Amino acid sequence: MRVGTPTQSRTLVALLALSLVFGACGDDTTVVGGPAGPDDSSGVSLDGRQFWSVSVLENGVERPLVEGTRISLRFNDGNIGASAGCNSMGGSYQIDDNRRLTVSEMATTEIGCDPERHAQDEFVAAVLIAQPRLTLSGDLLILATDTVRIEFLDTEVADPDRPILGTRWVVTGFIQGEVHVSMNVDPAQEGWIEFSEDSQLTGFDGCVEFSAPAEVSDGSTGGPVEGDGEIQFGAITSDGCEEPSRYSEAFAALFETDDAVFSIDGPRLTLLNSDGNGTTFRTGE
Repeated sequence: MRVGTPTQSRTLVALLALSLVFGACGDDTTVVGGPAGPDDSSGVSLDGRQFWSVSVLENGVERPLVEGTRISLRFNDGNIGASAGCNSMGGSYQIDDNRRLTVSEMATTEIGCDPERHAQDEFVAAVLIAQPRLTLSGDLLILATDTVRIEFLDTEVADPDRPILGTRWVVTGFIQGEVHVSMNVDPAQEGWIEFSEDSQLTGFDGCVEFSAPAEVSDGSTGGPVEGDGEIQFGAITSDGCEEPSRYSEAFAALFETDDAVFSIDGPRLTLLNSDGNGTTFRTGE
């Protein structure tokens, strides 16, 4: 159930029910066209791509976003998803010959957020249902109505995958079969790992520091998921933890096999071994 005020809930529902059509803003960038195929003339497809906002103008004036938020768009198999810092929204989409983006069967989650984030959700929902003009030029995507112009950048450019070598990766959670487990821990006791160019792994499991040989390569261990590559672990060296916590034991489960697959998505790393045990990380930037 939404925690927001009744007025906020009614406003968002009303926005999603509207069928307002705004005129298009002029733009000469590469066109995304055709209701059956959202590809531009160079063959670049929107399918499978995600974009982050880099500029939001309303009536020609910059519209500030809530601090710490951005507008994101995701295109996948004929569906569009969007978020603006609170709820997720989206539906099926088509792009007509006039560059109009039409979102059908619009739906949204109902997470309660502060009034500023709710207002931002409503703003984005209004743009999406207004049949904005959509243009794509390489990694730059633009949505435009008579009054609003939002520029987006492909996330692979805006937030590229971090290199696995030489990056400090800080633990965010653990994977145990099909369950993802998050544990509260003192920031001073957060686990981390780092892979070096000379095939060495160093880390901290929440109790003690450890090290091990670690060979990073392309390929797959044949584990439960496919990854960007694989890691072969050698024997772990550490002073040993006198009182292992549930946190450090969950971390240690990753190394119970001598290999793991890894996947990187921007600043996030997932390691998963062939037993289905794994750890998720973020960059320690």
